[in-house]
Amino acid sequence: MSKFNFKTLIFVALSTLIMSCNKSATVEALPEPVLEKTMKKSELEKEIDIKRSYCFRNEIPFKDNSDDIDIIELKLDVIGKSVSGIYNWLPKFKDRREGTITGVIQDDIIKGKYNFTQEGKEETIPITITLNEDSVIVSDDKNGLGIGAVIKRTNCSL
Repeated sequence: MSKFNFKTLIFVALSTLIMSCNKSATVEALPEPVLEKTMKKSELEKEIDIKRSYCFRNEIPFKDNSDDIDIIELKLDVIGKSVSGIYNWLPKFKDRREGTITGVIQDDIIKGKYNFTQEGKEETIPITITLNEDSVIVSDDKNGLGIGAVIKRTNCSL
């Protein structure tokens, strides 16, 4: 009797082994959670995919001497919904205003803070920036600091 049970046990074990070897694992055969994990990108890869850089610059030559130029520049890096960058007003003969922007973007509108230095004073004010295809609109603030401008899009490698 024990030989019969032993033979049956070996037969069942071999049958199970043969049947399991015949199945081939495919992506479609994976359980749902495993399938999701194998097809999702890492968080870092997602950030790299959605990082965008924007550059804007106006050069305003003086009427009496075109070699003298005032410059307004804006450079933005957008990763996901976070925005950081610089916004500078660089007049030829006046005190400069140079600063950084941090904020969030939604529907091509950036709302954030502009931290800048001008005439030796540091200040932080709210700022709104609207992205367009060929320009950006920096909304003027209510403090009369003159940060408002329409700035033309340019190549970031310049």
